[in-house]
Amino acid sequence: MSLRAAIAASLPLCLLLTGCPLTDHYRLQEDSLGAQGGRAALTSSAGAGDDQSSAGFAEGGEFASNGGSGGEVESETAGRASGGSSSEACSVICNAERSCVAERCTGGWVSMAAPPALLVARSKAASVAMGKAAFIWGGLDNNGMALGNGAIYDPASDNWIYLPQDPGSPPPRINATAVWTGSGSNKVIVYGGTDATGGMVFRDGSVYDVANNMWTPLPASMSTSKRSAPFGYWDGTRAVFFGGLTATAAVVPGADRFDLKTWTTSTTGGDPGLLAFSAVAFDGTVMYLQGGVIEGVRQDKVFAYTSSTNTWASLTKGPSARTGGFGAWDGTHFVVWGGQDDAGMVADGKTLSGTSWSDMSSSKVLSARRIGAGRSGWAFQVGPGVVGMIAGQTSTSGSSDTLATDGATYAVQSGQWTPIPSWPSDEKHEYGVGVWTGEEFVIWGGRTQNVSTLTGERWAP
Repeated sequence: MSLRAAIAASLPLCLLLTGCPLTDHYRLQEDSLGAQGGRAALTSSAGAGDDQSSAGFAEGGEFASNGGSGGEVESETAGRASGGSSSEACSVICNAERSCVAERCTGGWVSMAAPPALLVARSKAASVAMGKAAFIWGGLDNNGMALGNGAIYDPASDNWIYLPQDPGSPPPRINATAVWTGSGSNKVIVYGGTDATGGMVFRDGSVYDVANNMWTPLPASMSTSKRSAPFGYWDGTRAVFFGGLTATAAVVPGADRFDLKTWTTSTTGGDPGLLAFSAVAFDGTVMYLQGGVIEGVRQDKVFAYTSSTNTWASLTKGPSARTGGFGAWDGTHFVVWGGQDDAGMVADGKTLSGTSWSDMSSSKVLSARRIGAGRSGWAFQVGPGVVGMIAGQTSTSGSSDTLATDGATYAVQSGQWTPIPSWPSDEKHEYGVGVWTGEEFVIWGGRTQNVSTLTGERWAP
């Protein structure tokens, strides 16, 4: 099976266009629509890339999650007056806290504005890139309570929009998964997850209509599986939720698919079975899986699932058996790096193009690590032929002290590694939100030493 080219970048979101009647839907305070350094609040010139509609899980115990609200939406004008600057010599309009130098926006880490007062600190929230904004829903607060509210964060203006709980929104939950449907229908689907204790796993959720600020419960279907933190993505026609866990930490097989009207399930023919903790990526058409574990045995198998035809295929093996590898799509390659094998953490990887795997060059800037059970570790396409890998777990001990705060980018053709320095707060953001918006990596919330935080920071190349 040959790899498919990534889907072209989505059209601009209505939510993020200055011409959209935001005040009709969000009742934003007038000053929250004011220009921030030449860019109005919640504006954008292009939509998100392919892998922004995905949210996934990794290895060990607990999983990552991803998830918004109806009713009257309150806006907080938390943006910085100094944000979004551009000099006379530059035509490029930059996001808040960044300057234009020689027709390029400055990169590196910058801090995020404080969120609205009603958006309490949380971990294990659902999140997804929604155009160039980040959508956040649910999670666990510092009192051990599951939350039923969320927010939208816009890096362009450094502003937040608070999304309260609504009669149509999902009941409070943790470890849910959120999928954005793209600018065409412009909705966010929040599905699955558990109650605060993890003892009750959900098979329900809701659809958030971004333009109309309205929630609608998902249609009930007893054919769908209860899933805690499945990997989720939008294939252009339907949301696909693969894998996840049950309340007893058993792996859920296969995938459930929702086309905004009805549910269907993936075929069992050729599927990987009870596979968990794989390196995973989505190219716009095909989901790729490498490695993982089946009944306690680490795997080196490679699978591809095409949801449009509902077919599974086994691909040529590449990297050695491992779990928790970083997986990403660079535009033409499935990239797999790191993870954990039976001897410990791994610091090598391969890229798949067509049916051929190629070795990645050795990294002198990124230590051996794995994506750690949704606790830490994110991989994403930074640009054509370049992937980014940030954070992760650097030891098998499981201690939060072993969670990294740095990362690196990798250029597939040249084999060049470029370090991403540690984020400035040095907070661990354990079980926090990590979203690549197509321009910036946004990391927010989570916890340090078991206490959730409101701190957020953003990185751009």
